[in-house]
Amino acid sequence: MTSLTPSSSSSSSHPRPGRRSVLLGMGVASLGAMVAAPAAADGPTRGGGTALRLDFGPGAVAPGFQQVTAQTAYSAERGFGFADVAGLAEADRGGKDPLRGDFVTAHGATLLVDLAPGDYRLELTAGDPDGTADIAVTAAQIAKIAPTAAAQGEILELSFELAHVSEQLALEIGGTAAHLSSLVITPLAPRQRGGRPTAFLLGDSTMQTYDPYWMPQAGWGQFFDRFTTAGLAVDNRSIGGRSSRSFLEQGRLDEVLRLIRPGDVVLVQFGHNDASWNRPERYTPPADYREYLRLYIEGTRQRGGEAIVVTPVSRRDYDAETGLFRVSFPEYVEAAISIAQEMGAPLVDLSASSRAFLDGIGPDAATDVFLHAAPGIYPNRPAGVTDNTHFQEYGAIQMARLVARDVAALDLPISDRMALHASAGVPDPVGGVEATGASASTLELSWPAAADADVYRVHLAPVGEEPVFVGATAGTSFQARGLAEATEHEIRVSAANEHGEGELGPGLRTATAEAIARFDLGPADAPLAEGWTRVSETTRYDAALGHGLRGAEGAISRDRGEEAGGAVARDFVARFDAPYEFVVDLADGAYTLVATVGDALGSARTELTPAGGGTVTVAVDSGSREVVLPAQVVGGQLVLGIGGRTGHLNGLTITPA
Repeated sequence: MTSLTPSSSSSSSHPRPGRRSVLLGMGVASLGAMVAAPAAADGPTRGGGTALRLDFGPGAVAPGFQQVTAQTAYSAERGFGFADVAGLAEADRGGKDPLRGDFVTAHGATLLVDLAPGDYRLELTAGDPDGTADIAVTAAQIAKIAPTAAAQGEILELSFELAHVSEQLALEIGGTAAHLSSLVITPLAPRQRGGRPTAFLLGDSTMQTYDPYWMPQAGWGQFFDRFTTAGLAVDNRSIGGRSSRSFLEQGRLDEVLRLIRPGDVVLVQFGHNDASWNRPERYTPPADYREYLRLYIEGTRQRGGEAIVVTPVSRRDYDAETGLFRVSFPEYVEAAISIAQEMGAPLVDLSASSRAFLDGIGPDAATDVFLHAAPGIYPNRPAGVTDNTHFQEYGAIQMARLVARDVAALDLPISDRMALHASAGVPDPVGGVEATGASASTLELSWPAAADADVYRVHLAPVGEEPVFVGATAGTSFQARGLAEATEHEIRVSAANEHGEGELGPGLRTATAEAIARFDLGPADAPLAEGWTRVSETTRYDAALGHGLRGAEGAISRDRGEEAGGAVARDFVARFDAPYEFVVDLADGAYTLVATVGDALGSARTELTPAGGGTVTVAVDSGSREVVLPAQVVGGQLVLGIGGRTGHLNGLTITPA
């Protein structure tokens, strides 16, 4: 057997070329070793369990390999070859290594290989013993090998795995000097059924799981596991901005297909971004969208799974005269239904069920389903938001419930693994609210879970005023921010589900704390709120002052003006890509810090590390937000580490814990 890597005893009339091994998956390179080729095959492999080995170039052919020259055009009889040989070149550098001594220069060409659907490992060598090389490979529309350069005499050893779906593999060869020497395609071992099935969720931003920073935005896939039993694992691979085409082209479908085991299911919902005709990287005409869905279905079935087609979820788009919701993306809905019917694939018509749900509650109530929020409610959206496509947590949960109900009715093996939690009416008032922590401007709240609740809505105001809505959460805890210092507040909580919002629960009265120190960071001449201490970019720590910056050489300060907010939010100190510290002399003990971070005219990316605590990353795209940090002072000094890409800090209050 001839290995793709020559043995140490090989010799050549040329100096031994340098070699670099690169393992690639999802188009990203990492170091790895080339796997030796299995036993030689007599002919081209088409899924029969043996490897196909191709030796490129006009020179000697390695044992067990088949030759491909610059004149080898694809033919059905041969089962492989270039789609077009025009413009191809080749060279033979001689030597005793038949694989690396010659090559075909193939950039701009497409290599076709008849190959049965299945999972494969592809290993190739590229380079020129007498020159440089540069190669990239796209397999089945997926950029598997990013442009990779080889130095003079260097031979690249590149490999990747591929979940192949069609009957013919197209390898598009890119780069500027793609000197292709060899290719080995090896079938991978069959998949084994897992201990419990997995439901893979593939879709766009209406389906994805969001980081807490994006509160209250959520996708329905984020909450799908609320409606499943422990007998089903849920793996949400959905991501915003993707269409059926771009999800595939970016290798995301390939990644999932390489994970699927017999008995798994894949729920596929695209359409929103496919319809974005003004975004060419996303746009997919309805006819093409239909064919991409075919690949999702076929690829899943080939690996023993079941693909469930989900029609595009509805937007908040309604007829003002009737109040009834329109069909969102009707051509894509029709295409999804059509391909599911043609292929006998299970269908969840979320377009229809979500529209019926929205018709039932009406356009006004639908603002609680979609991403609508008044200014000042959520920290990462200080100006508020009106978004008729994406969901709040409440809406995402309702969509997840609709999908689970339809899956339960499909009579599939996983149908009995849905847990629907049917409720008869709105939830009862929420009692047992407790204050678990307080700072000068925040309150930490928690309460026991209420029966039949999907989300909780928190209402709050200073005592003597009517509590107003300050935020919703799908959990049983909440942090109220931006509150008046040392002020008693009344808090009441309600719960909501598919039937609507229940009554407010009994009130809790609790007070914010009084800070022992308040620092406003910004230019020396910026407005300063009463009771706050100015810290500018030149305020250096010394013992007489008792506070100040340390290691802040090169820091800047800015005041964005009155329109940017209050005295604390409008200005800041920042140090880009270089850490610094804020130091305060304090008695030993536990403290609660509230840091204000942001920039009204730009983004802020700050990392805060309080004494005795872990690092917290704060990302603000516009405006400012408060971050609560526990700190432990030992040795009479509080040290707050500040870093990150921008290192913004606007303000800091300190309260004994």
